[in-house]
Amino acid sequence: MTTPGVPSAGPAMSHPTAHDPVSGPVLALGKPAGDSLLTVLIVAVVVLLLLFLLLRHLVRRQGGWRRFRRRVGRELTLTRRAFGEPLRGYRRHRRGVRALARHLSDPRGGLLVRRLLDAAAAALVDAPGAVPHAVRTEAGLAAVQIAARPLPEPPAPWEPSDEPGPQRWELPLAEADGLPQGRPRTGARTRPLPVAVGMADGACVHLDLAAGPRLITVEGDTAARGRLLQALAAQLDRPGSGASVTVTDGVHPQYRGQRLDAVLRDLEEAAEEPGETEAAGEFDESGRAATTVVVCAAPGPEQARRLGALAASGAVVCLVDGRVAGHSWALRVDGRGRVVAPELGLDADSAPLGGAVAVAVRADRRRLRRESAPRRGAPTRQRPHSREPQEPDEIRQLEVTLALEEAEVLQEEPPRPTLQTPAPARTTTGSELLAEPAAARDRTTTAASSGAPED
Repeated sequence: MTTPGVPSAGPAMSHPTAHDPVSGPVLALGKPAGDSLLTVLIVAVVVLLLLFLLLRHLVRRQGGWRRFRRRVGRELTLTRRAFGEPLRGYRRHRRGVRALARHLSDPRGGLLVRRLLDAAAAALVDAPGAVPHAVRTEAGLAAVQIAARPLPEPPAPWEPSDEPGPQRWELPLAEADGLPQGRPRTGARTRPLPVAVGMADGACVHLDLAAGPRLITVEGDTAARGRLLQALAAQLDRPGSGASVTVTDGVHPQYRGQRLDAVLRDLEEAAEEPGETEAAGEFDESGRAATTVVVCAAPGPEQARRLGALAASGAVVCLVDGRVAGHSWALRVDGRGRVVAPELGLDADSAPLGGAVAVAVRADRRRLRRESAPRRGAPTRQRPHSREPQEPDEIRQLEVTLALEEAEVLQEEPPRPTLQTPAPARTTTGSELLAEPAAARDRTTTAASSGAPED
């Protein structure tokens, strides 16, 4: 009941600290004042001004804005290159694998390299001590590195190289067909034995293992030198390489070869008799005797001495995993696959070599299967139709004839004496036995014995 004249309590007269029995007390927050926002802006401007002054101080210490911009740009370029180097290295590796695989899979590639070495050696026949030992092939150009002091003037179609680096003769590949045929070289080095060792500036680098002391060592990183040695041995073991390869125990973990002492003993015995060595040696597709190559790992001092003696005599070419004492060519490879030999002017990337050799070996197997399989559409050899009906009759007639001859031989054979001593028989010589027919030889088997009486 409401009293007149007294205002009633309604919703507009709620207490500012009203208590809600469900959610608890409710607090009313006011909006921030404009002075607080202005304070934040002033602080931000002060911080930016301090940063600008600090940057200006640093720029003055670096020599000005121009030098500062150059240095920042250089640092950004180096950072970009550092982060992009793995991708560029992978692409470079794949290009090297494709280039080497394309060259090694082509049967004409090995013939071209050997022909270049032979032609260069024939052109250097009047230069004593000059030896071609390496070949670089790239798109449309080939270069042969030559060890000579001084380098002779090249005859046509060879051209001198104007680029810095090892001394070499260059030749456009379009003029390679005009090279004269190489003459056989005298001395221990009778024929080239080139192998690919890697890529250098987009060119395939080949090294002639028979051009020097014939003792080649692979040194450096353990894993990298093992891969390089196995790739070189696989190349020499391919068809048409001109080499007969013997891999000893310890070179490959999945291949158990002969012991090095046994191989050395056989080679030393064969080297003492050149006639038998040439007769027992293997031959390549051209009919020439193949070069014997021994691939071994970590030989002892005495074994290294024997290997050096065999290599110096020209009997074999030795590939050794690790350093050995003696006159040799040393290929040094690091963990990234870079192989160098300063005395040979060799600096190449051998990392793509293993994959390229694997591709070439698979291509060789496919080529051999294609050559051994019958060609499609080739006419098969069939016998004349007129002979087919006569074959069963001929076979039956032949069986009857053989049966009759066997029965006739049994009837003509004299009965063996049982109680009487046989008369002395005439001994028949080997030439007479070969000259008599088969039936007569069967009849005289008993009479042609030693003549002793039978029990």
